Amino acid sequence: MLPKMNDKFVAFIEPASHISGGLRLAVALILMMLFYVVFTVQIIALVALIEVVQTDLNFLTAFIILITGLADPNTPRDMIVSLSTFVAILGAVWITTVIVRRQSLRALAGSGSVLRNFGTAALAIVPIVVLSFSFSLFLDDARPNLSFGKWLLWMIPALPLLLIQSSSEELIFRGYLLQEFAVRFKSRWIWILVPSIIFGLLHYDPIRMGSNAALAVIVTIFFGIIATDVTVRTGNLGAAIGLHFMNNFQAMLLLSLDGTLNGLSLYVTHTHVSDEHWVRTMLLFNFGYLTLAYLIYLFIAHYLERDLA
Repeated sequence: MLPKMNDKFVAFIEPASHISGGLRLAVALILMMLFYVVFTVQIIALVALIEVVQTDLNFLTAFIILITGLADPNTPRDMIVSLSTFVAILGAVWITTVIVRRQSLRALAGSGSVLRNFGTAALAIVPIVVLSFSFSLFLDDARPNLSFGKWLLWMIPALPLLLIQSSSEELIFRGYLLQEFAVRFKSRWIWILVPSIIFGLLHYDPIRMGSNAALAVIVTIFFGIIATDVTVRTGNLGAAIGLHFMNNFQAMLLLSLDGTLNGLSLYVTHTHVSDEHWVRTMLLFNFGYLTLAYLIYLFIAHYLERDLA
């Protein structure tokens, strides 16, 4: 872990090499937040208009109901609306990159085998997802949440939105921020850890996680370090997005922790998020889960590189 600078990564951060700067980065982050708020309001307003047409609700009531649903998205519709807000994040990072850097999202995603790296990383997590899911069934800690047919129908909009969610976060943290910090600071401790710590802190949720909120942040930071590692190794965001997508697929669409974002999940754990002792055990288990996924990815990537050489 904590990889060193290499030719692929030098090429990856090159788009930020001529336009980096503390003030410019601060302006970019402010713009991202402003555009995110504006685009999110527009998305929710659009959904509210659809609700008005389909129901007897007035616009303001529909808008408030949707906003409230974002705080606790425990129905499929609420989860779709929640995931739709990541379209706003994607739009925010795209337009900010155009304005501040005069570049496209391609500059943040990197070049090379992005799709192949995505597929390799996603493939690496599949056996762990199957094993983890099977283990939960074996322990009888999973109960059906949606019928399989209903779940499949909801996957039509959910999977593209989940891909947007995973991609938008990676474009910001392992794309924009990583490039900016790597160009400005020689120490890899800074450009690996700082974006990962910011990423982790934004997942701080004491309302849901209680005393486990800090541990959840640490697990998220650990994932951020792994995502940074594979980005540095490959010179693009393909692998990081693949790991992120499959990790969130399991946690949000396959088997969710009860009391969290489980509106679209096929199964939900019997364990509720308020059971802090058991949830703490699950979070500690996630360290091993992520480490194993990372090692499997490295093995598959090494094998493919040798096979293609």
